[in-house]
Order: sequence, then structure tokens, then C-alpha cells
Amino acid sequence: MSHQAIYRKFRPKVFDDVLGQEHVTRTLKNQIMSHNIAHAYLFSGIRGTGKTSTAKIFARAVNCLNSHEGNPCNECEICKSILDETNMDVIEMDAASNNGVDDIRELRDKVMFLPVKSKYKVYIIDEVHMLSKGAFNALLKTLEEPPEHLLFILATTEPQKIPATILSRCQRFDLKRIKADIISENMEKICNELKIDYEEKALKLIAANSEGAMRDAQSILDRCISFNSQVDYETVIDLLGTVNYQVVLEAADAIVDKNIARTMSLVDNILNSGKELTFFLDELIICFRNMLIIKTTNSSDNLMRISEDETNGIIELNKKISVDEIVRIIEDLSTAQSECKRALNPRVLLETKLIKMLHNVNYVNMDELVKRIENIENSLNGKYQSKDTARNEPAKIKKELESVENIERTKNTVKAHKTVNTEKGEKIKINKEEAIENKQENKSDEAIFNIIINGWQSLLKEIRNENAGLQAIIREAKLTKVINKKAVFEFNPKFTFHINAANQTKNKEEFKQILSRFLNEKCEVDFITEKEVRHETPKTTIKDVYEDLKNEFGEIVEYKQED
Repeated sequence: MSHQAIYRKFRPKVFDDVLGQEHVTRTLKNQIMSHNIAHAYLFSGIRGTGKTSTAKIFARAVNCLNSHEGNPCNECEICKSILDETNMDVIEMDAASNNGVDDIRELRDKVMFLPVKSKYKVYIIDEVHMLSKGAFNALLKTLEEPPEHLLFILATTEPQKIPATILSRCQRFDLKRIKADIISENMEKICNELKIDYEEKALKLIAANSEGAMRDAQSILDRCISFNSQVDYETVIDLLGTVNYQVVLEAADAIVDKNIARTMSLVDNILNSGKELTFFLDELIICFRNMLIIKTTNSSDNLMRISEDETNGIIELNKKISVDEIVRIIEDLSTAQSECKRALNPRVLLETKLIKMLHNVNYVNMDELVKRIENIENSLNGKYQSKDTARNEPAKIKKELESVENIERTKNTVKAHKTVNTEKGEKIKINKEEAIENKQENKSDEAIFNIIINGWQSLLKEIRNENAGLQAIIREAKLTKVINKKAVFEFNPKFTFHINAANQTKNKEEFKQILSRFLNEKCEVDFITEKEVRHETPKTTIKDVYEDLKNEFGEIVEYKQED
């Protein structure tokens, strides 16, 4: 006798054998027992969750001569003929290869004939979403008003592709992804029945990689048995091309310790062993995800692909890292994974990303910073301090906030607003604006002019980091003068759009803030066109000078002409 695949040999025979889909099987059993059967059903869900198996069980159950609690007996003549696929009243067709109008018209002509020996004539149409638009239209009328002896069971992995007119005429059941622990328990039963030795963590790894599909898990199990006649962890890793979780934990530990040399060595060993780079990154991201789950929930219920020993390893690893750092690492690794898929040399890109991530000196742990500020505040409020200590604490806080301000320039993620009481009862409120004010040097107009001219390219780069559109506007401007700490920028008359956009309140205010931060000095801005300067009347007489002074200082200025 030829070999039969595990997923076929252990296909569910009754509703109770369909695992993880109780919300579907219980409803169908109740309908059969109450004789409340609809004329059309739609089973949807990902591959390997039991759609076709449930349809075949249902086809036997509605025709069974001795059904028990809604389940088919699988012993009567009707059940046996359906199991042997010799029953002419149960027709299974694949919509992927029979998706034309003519195929459905032929089906429509045949459904009018009464069943040969069964109560219902059942049509199981698999992957029904593959039918053409014309085929759906041909099926619509029959599906709407079928003969009493007819039952349609449609199955699909993509219900969104089925027309609403078809969906509205079917009772729809969505089959869920099967939980990993259910898949693992089922494989244990299969191994015990086949008398196959297995490791529990190997079955858990198979279950995790099946992504909720029982058939996928059974297919992987079949491969493992064919390879080694037993199911062990190393065999599963080799067949799946994944990375040993202990090695992944070592890599995670090296990243947490910011040990670049050890991280590079582990990456080299993993990739040289033939493992796929994307698989390694996926495992590493999942490892940090598991760390995040344990650290934030103090529970291991939602962990993936790991055993109890590995869970203990993660708990120990969590003691050396904060939640913020875990989140940052997951984000950086996810970005690296996405970019590696498009890179010409993904290994070099990965190593560069890892070194940059581990060498990142700009990262500030905000939890620790907030705690330090709160401790200072509590000590100022509740304990006696010397004058020197009380005087120095606000300066320390400002120093902390200055480091945060540096990060604000490149990543707008850090916000610090804190109020503390000094020994004299005064309050110091620290925020971004005050940090800029504290660094002001009261520069002269000439100094501001020189700084902008000499650092123009650096200023444009800083504008681009915050608003690329604004940078495209400002780069066409030219600084002409600085008067009373107001920088006047000039546009060529042909740049009409740019001058209008620059003078919009939002753009003008944003540029002013960036310029002030660049100068460490509050500075107003103004945008004009060249012609406004060109047509300005030169001040050549004493009356012209008098009018300017009067406009500036008011009526206190008098002009007396000598006789």
C-alpha cells in the first residue's frame, strides 16, 4: 500500500475532531439536530484550518442514516460511500480549474435532478472566489432559489473577492487560525499513535511556524519523520531553515550588552551556517517581542516558539534592559529587516545597522531621567539641603534638559516639562523655549548676519530635517541684512510662488523657530522681493532723516530749521 500523508490519514471524521473551530462545529451540529438546515453555506479562513474537512463532514452528517448528536456515524451505507468518494450525490469541484460560465451552466442543469440515494444533493465548491464574474452571475439564480434537495457548500481563503450578492445568500462561517498549543497537542497524539519519539520543544517550534494552519504543521511533521524517524529540535531547525532559539537569545544578550564584537561574531556564525538572513532577523524580533510581553505583562501566556527554560532566560535578560530600549530595538530591527529585503548586499546592510544601533550614544532613557528629576524634586521639598546643593540642583536639571534638547533637534520624540521648588520657594519651569532662552548670547546684528551667511548650508540641512518643503522654499532666498535682530531675506521677482509661500504665517513661524535655535538667539524674519529694495528712495536730506526718526520714536523728536 502506498504511503498516505499524515494530513490525509488524520483528517477529521466527525465535527468533534475539527480542532479550534468550536464556534462553527457547534452551530452546524445544532442545525442538523433541529433539522434547520440552510440551502447554502460559506466557509472562509486561511489554508489548513479545516474548511474542506468541515464541508465533507457536513455533507455526510445531513445524509447520515444514524447521526448521533449531529455527527455522522461513518458506518452506514451513505457515510461509507461518501468517504470512498463513490457517492454520486456529493460532488466536489475546484473553482480554480472550473471557473468558466459553461462550467456553472452545466452544474445548473444537473442540480435539477433528484439525488440517487441520498437525502440531499451536495455541491462542495472549493476556492469559490476563483470563479469569473460571468460564472458568479450564472450561479446566482440557482443559489437564490435552489430545489429542496440541493445544498451548496462554498469554501474560500479570500471571501472579500466574492460578490456581495453571493455572500448575502449564504450562511457564512469564518474559521479561525488554530492556536499553537492546540496544534502541538494534536501532533503529540499523532506521534503517540504512530509510535514516534519526539521532543516537546520541537513540536512547539513546528506549531509556531505553521502560523495557525493544522495542515501545514502536519506536513512539517511528516517531513521530520521521513528525515530522521523521530522529531527532535535540531531536525526541525534544519528542515525549516530557522535559527536555534538559544543562539537567538545569545544574540539578544549581546545586543542588550551593546557588545559589538560578540554580536558580529554571532551574526557571522549564523549566516555562515547557511541560515537565511531574513529568518534570523525574524527570530530576533520575535525574541525581543517576547521580552516586551513578559516585561510589560509579567505573563508568558502569549509567548511564541519557546520552552519554559527559554522563558526563564528571557526573564533574566529583561533585568538588564528597560521597556523603552526594547521598543527602540524592535523598531530598529524591523526597519533593518525591511531594508535588507531590498538591498543588493543585505549582510553588509545588516551589520551596518547593528553597529549603528549598538553605537548609538544619543539615546536617553527617559524613565531614568524622569526618576532622577522626581528624586531631586522630592529631596528639595522634603529634606534640608545646604545652600550650595539647593543652588546646584536646578543647574543639574537644566543640564539634563539640554541633552534632551539635542535629541529634539533630530528626533521629535522627547518632551520634558518639569517644575521644581528652590530653597527660597521659587519655581523653575523648564521647557524647550526656556532652554533656548538660557543659551542666548545677545549677539549683535553683524554677528547674526555672519553666522547665517557662513552657516547657510548647515541651516538649510537643519530645515530639511524638519520640513523638506520649507527648505525647498527658503533655499531660493538670499540674506540681505539684519536690523534689530530681524533677518531680511530677499527673493528674485520670478520666484512669486516662493515669496508667497514663505510669507505664510505657518511657514514664517516655523522658519523663525529653526533660525532662532540655529543662532541660539531669538531672531525675527522678513521676506521681500528684490524690487522692493531696488525702488526704495534713498535718504538724502535732513527732512528724510527726520521723518524716519519720527516714525521710530514718535513726537518727542522735533525738527527745527535754522534761519
